[in-house]
Amino acid sequence: MPAASRWNGKFRGVGNGGLGGGSAVNPGGLANAVRDGYATAGNNTGHEGGSDYAIGHPEKIKDFGYRSSHEMTVFAKALIAAYYDSPLKYSLMAESGGGTIAALSAAQRFPQDYDVLAVVSMSSYLSHHTFGQMWTWYATHESQASFIPTSKYAVLHQTALKACDADDGLADGIIGAVERCRFDPAVIQCRGADAPDCLTAPQVEAARKIYAGPKNPRTGEQVYSPIHPGSELGWEQLAGGAEPLDIPVDFFRYYVFQDPRWDYKTRRLNFDSDVKQADRAEVAPVNAVDPDLRKYFTRGGKLLLIGGWNDAAVPPDVAVNYYKAVVAKTGAAPTRESMRFFMVPGMAHGLGTRGAENFNADTLALIEQWKQGGQAPNQLIVSHYKDGKEVGRRLVVNIRRSRSTRGPGIPKIRRALSVSS
Repeated sequence: MPAASRWNGKFRGVGNGGLGGGSAVNPGGLANAVRDGYATAGNNTGHEGGSDYAIGHPEKIKDFGYRSSHEMTVFAKALIAAYYDSPLKYSLMAESGGGTIAALSAAQRFPQDYDVLAVVSMSSYLSHHTFGQMWTWYATHESQASFIPTSKYAVLHQTALKACDADDGLADGIIGAVERCRFDPAVIQCRGADAPDCLTAPQVEAARKIYAGPKNPRTGEQVYSPIHPGSELGWEQLAGGAEPLDIPVDFFRYYVFQDPRWDYKTRRLNFDSDVKQADRAEVAPVNAVDPDLRKYFTRGGKLLLIGGWNDAAVPPDVAVNYYKAVVAKTGAAPTRESMRFFMVPGMAHGLGTRGAENFNADTLALIEQWKQGGQAPNQLIVSHYKDGKEVGRRLVVNIRRSRSTRGPGIPKIRRALSVSS
């Protein structure tokens, strides 16, 4: 907590990355919040070390999913009330990736905890998110021939741009009309021997699987969002390693199968029966995807949701489907009043300056302006970065009013971009 003379009157909760644990407490985020004048708090999601605690302990799974963050918030507010003479003005969170579990859990389960929330690259459908991660890894590891070398991601990316960049009416190196893009990687299949500028037949098949996303082999149902064209430069983390990420491996070992001996190679995931396993009640607390935000909106809560069309870690349909579900469950008018949703073309996993290409914006300032001024933002302005350097132009992502079946006046994503230098 900052000294009373430096306190801005607000509380900022800080979430966790990955599967939490002691090492996941975010000291940098806490320090930055205090420097900016916020009283702040973080937690370790109720456990130290790895995830083996989850075996046989459903209450600890609840701690990880939502209870630790809620209890942190309750005690932090009590300390703030005891320490400062001035009353708390309001509470907020601005989270990306793993931290979005805590932020969205607050809106869905504990509507009194936070007044404004910013959620970027929502990773809060953890039980299916991990299937998506493993699907991508399996796609490039079906056999030795299926592996796509890192150098070929750029070849795929440029081919996708050639096919779809201009579909939004603006050839700018960004696929703006992602949902309309129909791109088959077979167009660059090698006609002869393997070469740096083409994909072999097994590599084409691997790329097709990645674009398709995980599906139930029996019903054809989509288990998790597909990864869309334009995202290829971000495939390496999930598809390019000799081993999968630790997050899905640990999740299936300790949460789903409750078996530390589970091996993803000798006992491959079943994208039908294992999904049922992951969806059982004792695992459900790890997710924050309930679309019923009526209590949160009724008490005046505001939610900013942002996703990236180039996100390979948390593919776009996760946020799109959640927004649609909120509109259907919560209603057109409350959603229009209390929620804003932006999808940023060209954006990878989270706002920031890192990566071959990404975009950055100050979501904390945006939700503060919304809270203080009472005016919901209808525009998101993001700065454009390539290889960590700002390229001197901004993207202005708008929402427009739609009188569609989703109800009059509900914001609808605008695919076309307006670009200024």
